[in-house]
Amino acid sequence: MEVYPVDQERWGDLVELFGPSGGTRGCWCMARRLPSAQVARNGSAENRAALEGFVRAGMPVGLIGYVDARPAGWCAVAPRTEYYAIMHSRVLPIDEPDDDEIWAINCLFVKSGYRGRGLTLPMVEAAVEYARAEGARIVEAYPVKTMPGDPGRGVLTTFLDAGFTTYAEHRTQARRNAVVRRTL
Repeated sequence: MEVYPVDQERWGDLVELFGPSGGTRGCWCMARRLPSAQVARNGSAENRAALEGFVRAGMPVGLIGYVDARPAGWCAVAPRTEYYAIMHSRVLPIDEPDDDEIWAINCLFVKSGYRGRGLTLPMVEAAVEYARAEGARIVEAYPVKTMPGDPGRGVLTTFLDAGFTTYAEHRTQARRNAVVRRTL
């Protein structure tokens, strides 16, 4: 697998990866980046335009993974301060809220046909290295403890395998999620 930051040159590959539905739920990975009411109001086309706007502005949005030169996986990673829903959460332990050196892995997506091949761990590892290169001192994520659950958050064991440690636990919608961190 080869992994690269999404930029204007790779935008078409991300569109191909997400397909017409914009990933799993049509959110185009805006579900935590924008207020939830805005994401719902936007719909798929407006969420796609929002993500494209971030890409065109040169903001970090995430990484795209390729298998045999085809887009196969996505990992949203950016400074935690850029995720509205995370920063305004009532259940997440948000310490140092103004610290741009704490980055968050917000979403993982593997395209149908590539699932079950172990692509999430290399995507997480690449996200950590990307965040480190961009000046992060901590990378945080919010995986589910076990499946089934929200696959977009990843599974706890993947993050533990990538050197993260459990920082906190929280309950959302009757699921147990963990907050994990890796200090760089």
